[in-house]
Amino acid sequence: MTATRSVRGDSVELGVARIYEDLLGLDEVDIHADFFALGGHSLLAIQMLARIKKTFGTVVPISALFEHADEEAATVSVLSGLVRRDLGVRLPDSPAGPVTLRHGGDADPVFCVHPAGGDLVGFRELVRLLPAERPVYGLPAPPADTQPYEPELSDIARHHLSRLTEAHPTGPYSLIGWSLGGLIAAEMAGLLREAGARVDLLAAVDSYPAEETGAPDETAILSAFATHLGRVLGRPFSVPADDLRQLTFDDGLARVLATAREVGAVSSDTDLSELLSWLTLFRAHDHARRHHRLNRPVEHLVLIFASDGDPVAQDRAAASWQRITRYPVRRHLVPGDHYSMLTEPHVGELAAILTEALATSAARS
Repeated sequence: MTATRSVRGDSVELGVARIYEDLLGLDEVDIHADFFALGGHSLLAIQMLARIKKTFGTVVPISALFEHADEEAATVSVLSGLVRRDLGVRLPDSPAGPVTLRHGGDADPVFCVHPAGGDLVGFRELVRLLPAERPVYGLPAPPADTQPYEPELSDIARHHLSRLTEAHPTGPYSLIGWSLGGLIAAEMAGLLREAGARVDLLAAVDSYPAEETGAPDETAILSAFATHLGRVLGRPFSVPADDLRQLTFDDGLARVLATAREVGAVSSDTDLSELLSWLTLFRAHDHARRHHRLNRPVEHLVLIFASDGDPVAQDRAAASWQRITRYPVRRHLVPGDHYSMLTEPHVGELAAILTEALATSAARS
């Protein structure tokens, strides 16, 4: 696969371009082409920012990948400019605090809560389509700082809440949570309500409360992680649990990595430690979800499901969500599945629903 570098610039631009080429397997890149449009994905984006730091000694924050709603942000040209100006050094993102996904006007901000695994890049296309007057922030997962790492979901919610209120001490708050993030956002909304803060919007996007507490075996977790990895990275693949049961955990993880490399989901120099850090969060988040039960009352709730999901499971989930609010839950369907609903061509419909919900909440207040 090849592309064309439209201009050969200075050493910084050439260095950033070389990082793109190495990670994306391209001979040359157009300096105005977006990293994600060229085939990049969340894990490669993290590797790309790490390589920029190693090469230039400059910390470019992950928020740089979300900026400029009306133009491509993650280009060689844009990131080279950040390196030259050293903006990353002066404007770092806290690894576990609110990350600026998009600057906006003077309207109240919107906060996006991470899914299992803790990644925010899945919100990238949605963020660009939310109302321009609203700043948008993301809440990434706190790092796995203990071994074994088995936080309760309420622990994760309280962590985010402390960082959120430190950065934005007064509301109103509008929370959008995808997948696990919907459950975390609901816990946060309940805690904010108990503290007397105003929550204008709680939107749960394809978020299913757990119905059982039994933990799956390690092979099932690893197989689910492989499927999740492939979908999030835009290179779907699977490693059936039955294929993993005869292997040790380390060998099973190596099988997942080898398969991910084969389909181009990760670069050839991605090592087991990188995959293991992501798996650690994924496993901890799955454990937290399975052991959590919705119980804190919230106010207005918008529930959005993917149309390809199981209608019976969606009915059960909607009933669980309805139990924590006295208001009728507004339920919507967006074309696509759990992952594709956040990407083109479906993300526009998701953004329209959320835009209407934000407008309704603003009018209500």
